[in-house]
Amino acid sequence: MSSMNVAKSLLSSFFDALYPSKCAVCGSIGFAVVCDQCQQELIREELHFIQPIAHVDEVWAFHAYEQTAAEMVKALKYHRETALGNRMAGVILDVYTAHFASVDFIVPVPIHRSRLAWRGFNQATALCTRLPNSMVQEGLVRTRRTTPQVHLNAEERANNLEGAFEALTIPKGCRVLLVDDVFTTGATASECARALKQAGACYVGVACFAAKRRDYPASPASPAYDQPVEDRSEPATR
Repeated sequence: MSSMNVAKSLLSSFFDALYPSKCAVCGSIGFAVVCDQCQQELIREELHFIQPIAHVDEVWAFHAYEQTAAEMVKALKYHRETALGNRMAGVILDVYTAHFASVDFIVPVPIHRSRLAWRGFNQATALCTRLPNSMVQEGLVRTRRTTPQVHLNAEERANNLEGAFEALTIPKGCRVLLVDDVFTTGATASECARALKQAGACYVGVACFAAKRRDYPASPASPAYDQPVEDRSEPATR
């Protein structure tokens, strides 16, 4: 081995010791991206909601927003653990292939340019990287800054986001798939879907990595409000 290669090997070993690889979820040392324990706790569970909130036609997620799945969402969004993006994008690809392959195009939920500059990436766009490139379009813009949703209740979230999105030109009567990391109250998806439908979309579905379990009625503004609860939120399949 040449002296140059020896130096590189020593330098690599030094940095490995100084900055060891760790699980992006729990921080366990010696694991790349997700450790074995966190991987075992990442239970796949298909959640399907029909018209859960105004303007949204249906939602599919392959993980409940709990435990490891919830920690992965937070690690990517708030701690910039971007190595998780490819793995989570694989879940979005599975959702798309199984349930949304007939849509006309795919739109990631946008973030405001100021937040994009601070965070350095849009997590929804990162989750679209394994979808067909020709299908993914920046079909929405965020027209104003909003208060972070994480500490707001459902009503505050809806008010916070009202009118915050604008759709770019889209074909009339098209079917759109909205992609985001998580679906909780649905306020973000509802406002995005409202803008898309005002621009001409006839259908807006949502694919997300994880979703909060829902056992409560749809919004009174939703077309599903008068349907029986069992028709609005199908039981999860394991």
